[in-house]
Amino acid sequence: MKVHGVFLVAVFFYLAYTQLVDGQPRKDCQTSCGNVAIEYPFGTSQDCYYADERNFKLTCNEKEKLVFGNNFEVIDISTSGELRVMNNISYTCYDSQGNSGDEDYYTYTLTNVSLSHKNKFTIVGCNAYAYLSTYGIQNYSTGCISGCDSPPATNGECNGAGCCSTDVSVPSDSKKFRIRSFRLQNMTSVYDFSPCTYAFLAENGTFHFDALGDLKNLRNVSQFPMVLDWSIGNQTCEQVGNASICGMNNNTCFDSSSRTGYNCKCLEGFEGNPYLGCQDIDECTTNSTTIHKHNCSDPSTCRNMVGGFYCKCRSGYRLDTTTMSCKRKDFGWATILLDQYPGEETENLVGVGILSAQGDTSSSGYDSIKNVASMHNEAGR
Repeated sequence: MKVHGVFLVAVFFYLAYTQLVDGQPRKDCQTSCGNVAIEYPFGTSQDCYYADERNFKLTCNEKEKLVFGNNFEVIDISTSGELRVMNNISYTCYDSQGNSGDEDYYTYTLTNVSLSHKNKFTIVGCNAYAYLSTYGIQNYSTGCISGCDSPPATNGECNGAGCCSTDVSVPSDSKKFRIRSFRLQNMTSVYDFSPCTYAFLAENGTFHFDALGDLKNLRNVSQFPMVLDWSIGNQTCEQVGNASICGMNNNTCFDSSSRTGYNCKCLEGFEGNPYLGCQDIDECTTNSTTIHKHNCSDPSTCRNMVGGFYCKCRSGYRLDTTTMSCKRKDFGWATILLDQYPGEETENLVGVGILSAQGDTSSSGYDSIKNVASMHNEAGR
């Protein structure tokens, strides 16, 4: 019975080790929700997400929308440490007397993620102001004010006239954030063309101010894409050492630049999900992407190798590393100037290339060539 016990322990250890190495041991894990790919270390069920980070468990709801926590709809997962999610706008609307009426704002919980510096905080509205507040070990707040007594230029810049935008650099340890917008007091004159104020966080480049449509109703947009940063644990690569989930199958560990913890990436010349293992890129195939394509001038000379490629020239040719093309080899053959031997017939000069290729470029060498030519000439007479 003891032997059986040892055997069972060994089997259990093997299975646990297999799960650790493979990262995603189950083969039936959900790989997409709607049109969003689900990338490990995130997952929707037990043993399909990284077990040490319970917040990496996502939900694919009945509408086939992928949800992170209780707040955010996920639209993209980047294995480099970014989540792209949809973020609701906050707004406050006013009547012609300047009294606030309909309004909506949210307090979001950040579970093991941080607000990325790739977002901008924006307010839209005339004579309006808004705050972005975060709460954690360090509380933080930033704001923006936009002013105008008449409609700004259509398709103008977000420069303070009807629209104000600022970069975001909040503490990485923030646990919650809230956005609210308001109107400056006694500013009823803008009601006809700017009845509401809108505030939101949005990924850089996803919002472009259009005064005519945005001041009236923000073109009926209720959400914008936003970037969240994520990482594994709260230690650096050096601190976690061999316990990291990187460092196997052609991947490596790197410290998160925006928060505590680390992420994984594939080694140069490899691709795939770095938390599961990376595969060699065949740069020589015709369907290689621009990023991973070879630079041999003649595709037929490309040879794939593990982690890279090289350009192979056929015999008698060498690789010109400037143009990455094959050039005929230069053997350094001596050039015989026929007018060195005036009056002599040299049409039967044979073996010149052979002699000079052997490296005989001395005057005696040339004399030997001359004597050979003279002998052949005499024989022909």
